[in-house]
Amino acid sequence: MRGRAKAIAAVLAGRGAAPAGVAVSPVIEAWRGRVLAWGALELERGRAFLMLPVAMGGGILLYFAAPEEPSLVAPLVLLAGLVVLAFRLRRRYGAFLVATGLAAVAAGFAAATVKTRVMAHPVLAAESGLLRIEAWVEGVEKREGGDRLTLRVIGVSPALDRAPQRIRVTSRTRTTVSAGQAVTLSARLRPPADPAAPGQYDFGRDAYFQGLGASGFVVGPVTPGATGADAIAPWPVRLRAAHESLRGAISERIRAAIPGTSGAIADALVTGRRDGIPEGINEAMRAAGTYHILSISGFHMALVAALVFALVRGGLALVPALALTRHVKAWAALAALAVATAYLVISGAEVATQRSWIMIAVVLVGVALDRGALTLRTLALAALAVLAIAPESLLGPSFQMSFAATLALVAGYVTLRPWAERNSGDPAGIGRSLLLVTNGIIGLAASSFLASLATTPYAAFHFNTVHLYGVAGNLLGAPIIEFVVMPLEILALLLWPFGWDRPVWALAGLGIDLFVKTGEWVASWPGGRIIVPSLHPAGLLMFSAGFIVVALLSTPLRWLGLPAVALGLALAPAGQRPLILIDGEGATVAARAPDGRLRVVSARGNRFAVQRWLTAEADGRSAADESLQ
Repeated sequence: MRGRAKAIAAVLAGRGAAPAGVAVSPVIEAWRGRVLAWGALELERGRAFLMLPVAMGGGILLYFAAPEEPSLVAPLVLLAGLVVLAFRLRRRYGAFLVATGLAAVAAGFAAATVKTRVMAHPVLAAESGLLRIEAWVEGVEKREGGDRLTLRVIGVSPALDRAPQRIRVTSRTRTTVSAGQAVTLSARLRPPADPAAPGQYDFGRDAYFQGLGASGFVVGPVTPGATGADAIAPWPVRLRAAHESLRGAISERIRAAIPGTSGAIADALVTGRRDGIPEGINEAMRAAGTYHILSISGFHMALVAALVFALVRGGLALVPALALTRHVKAWAALAALAVATAYLVISGAEVATQRSWIMIAVVLVGVALDRGALTLRTLALAALAVLAIAPESLLGPSFQMSFAATLALVAGYVTLRPWAERNSGDPAGIGRSLLLVTNGIIGLAASSFLASLATTPYAAFHFNTVHLYGVAGNLLGAPIIEFVVMPLEILALLLWPFGWDRPVWALAGLGIDLFVKTGEWVASWPGGRIIVPSLHPAGLLMFSAGFIVVALLSTPLRWLGLPAVALGLALAPAGQRPLILIDGEGATVAARAPDGRLRVVSARGNRFAVQRWLTAEADGRSAADESLQ
């Protein structure tokens, strides 16, 4: 134990000593000494910093659990007071840790409060009749059955009391509009949907934080707006339009070179647009456990950065005058960071992509400065940044599954790798075996297993689904994307300005075809998809607390998290099922029949809500099943 850890242990031992004259069992005293020593070692290793995102997340959960909207001033004043208190207590180690933890909780609460106020905008109160809408187009998504438009409203006729500023509407036919254009259309609008049942996905909350005040369907054609061709759009529209135009140009180039489903997947891997992928392919990828590959996340970001770093460093190493006199490793790291940043912008910057970019940025800056990157600390920094920028993302599956998978992988690697390297002398020993686990194909299989294990409770909670063949699917499909498709796509983008990209896109398309066939083959295996009933949020929260303790701590204190994990799994079943379910609009009602299954008793039913109710009960029927009537 190093000097600082000994000093911390001495302080803890002094404060936790038994009162004079009180007899203490030698066994208890020995265990007390061990626990204090382990705690001191955790603090000396900086594990307290890793708990800051956990405390900040706790503050965010407190905000969203509040029965009423809190004051804006109170959380900020509390945060400022706790920061000052922590600064004043900086020489009193234990008190400083407590004050800092409370400040992190207050920071999470304040971040959520401020973000809610910053995003404040009108939300449609009730479903409207047919409206004539003039608006600027911010984004266009091409879908199988038409287009989905994100619009910034200029005017609505007839006028509404709380006319939304931004809306999202779906046209069942193809449109010819583009981002940045003024349009006029007729549509029926409705407020963002409430959860289908308590505890299920809240569409309204996500729409609010996206700045959307209504959604709806277009009736009739979408025509150029009456503002005139010379009208200048507001700067937010122009900025979004420029971004969408860039992504649109890349999408068109890719889909022109690679037709069909393979082109849509190639587009998703570069721009993050998954709207052109048929739902059947999406379902097959989910069943095979490879759907995350279609969503730009850490896998893609790390792969792009690593390829650029290797190419730039390898290319510069071929020039002796540079390799021997210049810090080409730093140049390669900065080049990889620039490309990763461009990839972040092009891909749409989803939560998983933001997390990955922050981690990669910290690592690459560390490489450029010849400083080692502490991977768990890097993950903590990424979590703090994402929670500060988008506190609402804590409640979504993207944040939870992305960080759970990354935490499991990083914690497993930093725990096993050093020990394996120290004990790898014996070719037949366990150390050499574990060294193999962290390398090559065996490492990929182990990583897939670890990530799947960590994300399964969150997938079951949010999607009521568990996929059993994720490890096999990733083991077969991920190398195709990693070693064939992504390098070819990067090369194609580099060759695009020179006009030699189409043959490379075609080769990438062949790799994607193989990836799709592999995923469909794995998805065809029997029994791979299990539907589970809704889980209780308390169970997921307890499981998460235990999982974090096991993953973040480095001494035997980490095993104190296992009882919490077990308790979380025990609390997971949702308990008694409701007798009557009513959707948010009050138009769809389902009641429980004597056989325990749901029956729809309303004349007209919202099939989407009914399907969500059935899935939440692990009922395999579809919303159109005649037995529901």
